[in-house]
Amino acid sequence: MSDPWKSTERRLLELLADRAAFGLERHEEQEFRELLQMVPGFDTECMERAAATVQLACTSVEPMPAAVRARVRRSAPQPANQRRS
Repeated sequence: MSDPWKSTERRLLELLADRAAFGLERHEEQEFRELLQMVPGFDTECMERAAATVQLACTSVEPMPAAVRARVRRSAPQPANQRRS
């Protein structure tokens, strides 16, 4: 016999994953809201955090251009122990 609580949680996770990846259609959003009422305290942001983590992990970071880096360094305040009196 299957546990209805587990199937509700499983469906919520499926909808959350779809929501984070591509968004939900109107009927799915309605189902999502209805299921959330059945599972109080459910972490609705868990998949969004996971999707953001994956996105960041897969994003390549380009080095800052030297001219921009130099400008940032010039405008940044110096630490107190390196200031000239």
